Amino acid sequence: MKIGTCRARAGFLIKGKLKVANYKRKNLYIPLWIAKGKHEGRTVFISAGMHGNEINSIETLTEVVNSLDIKRLKGTIIFLPVLNPWGFEKRERYIPFDNKDLNRCFHLKGRTVSIQIAKTILNEVIAKCDFGIDLHDSGSKNILLPHPRIFKGDKCKMLKEMSYVLGTDIILEREGDPGMMAIESFKKFKTPVLTFEIGGAFVLNEVFIEQGVKGIKNILTYYEMTPGVLDLPIQQFFLEERKGYEAPISGILHLHVHLGQAVKKGETIAKIHSPLKDKEEVIKSSNYGIVFSIRQSSIVDKGESILSMLHFKMSGRKELIPIQAKMLMNKQKFKKVITHPTILIDDLFSLLGFSYKIVGKTIKTPLKKLEEYFK
Repeated sequence: MKIGTCRARAGFLIKGKLKVANYKRKNLYIPLWIAKGKHEGRTVFISAGMHGNEINSIETLTEVVNSLDIKRLKGTIIFLPVLNPWGFEKRERYIPFDNKDLNRCFHLKGRTVSIQIAKTILNEVIAKCDFGIDLHDSGSKNILLPHPRIFKGDKCKMLKEMSYVLGTDIILEREGDPGMMAIESFKKFKTPVLTFEIGGAFVLNEVFIEQGVKGIKNILTYYEMTPGVLDLPIQQFFLEERKGYEAPISGILHLHVHLGQAVKKGETIAKIHSPLKDKEEVIKSSNYGIVFSIRQSSIVDKGESILSMLHFKMSGRKELIPIQAKMLMNKQKFKKVITHPTILIDDLFSLLGFSYKIVGKTIKTPLKKLEEYFK
């Protein structure tokens, strides 16, 4: 395999670059690396830095590369460590040459720089792959819990399978927007691309990055590209929407909760002080829940999002039921898997005075494939 200046070599990581566009008679390149194992297997890509202000995605990819044992790799991994190096230099989301969001350009026709880049990535990289993982974070203002984003319904069962194996507590199902890499890759090549969100707000979160690396290793292990044991939570939540809380007034934001915190119904989660109007607004949780995202900036305008939550209601039997999500129990149907308590639920149970303990263990019995698991 040869892409750009990289010619794959069995047992090695080859680093080079790929010409993706031309701007004012100047060639534009992005870095591209190829890791090829000594044994045959799938061909996949892992990309980061689609948006120049998303640094957790770049660092997660870097850590995956640093921890990869190429001598034990089966197949080929194409790494695209910074899809938008020009935006990264300017700390901006968009491609600066045409001020477009690259992740909305994979369906467009034309010759602007963003469209050229999207076409090159589709034809030179994605067309050669069995699946991909596209790493993101929430940009400059907000921080998100690590989670994948996938299509709603059964448009792509392999994508749902990948999202489950990733092993995050939460999986977000959404329709997405036209022009997104994940949507257009599947439309054009039937290639599943898993979008993986990790942290944000120009803050490197080492815990989240570690979760991201572990999740990517889970996927590579499941598809028999690397050796290992899957590490999955007991419960996962397919979230169809999250409850957003918006600022009722403009002013200075005082958050009373942190990311991933368990919150009681009616608990104060934030206050906003308007020094111009000498007014304070108190915001309370409308239900039991887990903080899914928070705003990093302490200056907000009226109507801006300040946080979002995964909400639960209490049943008559004192059972927690997710309001906006479907709960999936890990039935331990895997060949080799370590299961651990679902951190979010563990914290919420503790807050409510419940106690439970699930000890992870390794299972080594034959089992059905995940495709059957989701039927």
